Amino acid sequence: MKLKAYAKINLTLDVTGRREDGYHTLDTVMQSVSVWDEIEIKKINKPGIRLFCNREYLPVDTKNTAFRAAQYFFQQCGITGQGLSISIRKYVPSRAGMGGGSADAAAVLHGLNRMFRANLPLATLVELGAKVGADVPFCVVGGTCRCQGIGEQVEQVSNFPDCWLVLCKPPAGMSTPRAYALIDQFPISRAQATEKMVGLLSGGDLKRIGEGVANRFDETMKLPQVRDIERTMISAGAFGASMTGSGSAVFGIFDTEESARNCMQQLEGKGRLYLARPLERSWEFIPDR
Repeated sequence: MKLKAYAKINLTLDVTGRREDGYHTLDTVMQSVSVWDEIEIKKINKPGIRLFCNREYLPVDTKNTAFRAAQYFFQQCGITGQGLSISIRKYVPSRAGMGGGSADAAAVLHGLNRMFRANLPLATLVELGAKVGADVPFCVVGGTCRCQGIGEQVEQVSNFPDCWLVLCKPPAGMSTPRAYALIDQFPISRAQATEKMVGLLSGGDLKRIGEGVANRFDETMKLPQVRDIERTMISAGAFGASMTGSGSAVFGIFDTEESARNCMQQLEGKGRLYLARPLERSWEFIPDR
């Protein structure tokens, strides 16, 4: 069984507080986009989970989100002694804020649900995803969603209008823990961007939606490479440009393929470039050839 695991961007990201356990609470609008990893899942004779990845620096044990997703699925379904092989071919960049690892975990949950005919409802898959990581519940649902709490509260909202997206991942990056440590140096501001974005999505005006993108990490981290990319995107005609997640990938919103490709030419040399479209789901099965 093969699946595509689609990345995400944050149209908005408000940090609303910090819990006693150290986790931060968020209010964010996430969107699935057409940049993906490929996942292959197979039953094998030898008991246990074996994970393989084309990026040698990534963990292939319980530190990997896809590995943990399979463990939680087996626990939920009472499956023991099963052998499983998970192979991940990654294309979504790491330390980008694009949720590649979370998307992999969500795809594994959906894939195993079909493979073992478990018929777990979406709500149960979301609960399992929340055990794995903050962005996994969104990736289980996909499309356009408002996510709150530490990511476990997922609400589908009006679809992001069809458009063209340019994504640029600069060399500069920052780990998520470091990004949150940095944001803790600033007072919690009144969260406004996400609530406003939900209304803008309902209106469906792409230009106004673009003008409404915002990210608290972008505002506090002020990475020079990120700011340079955002300026280039806006000057190339983007309706809006912002860093996604805790960075450091930047997305720009365009109404035509021509303007998006023109922007990509201007961004040459500034980072890894992707041309993408918004999607209504975060995973799909790849048909056998």
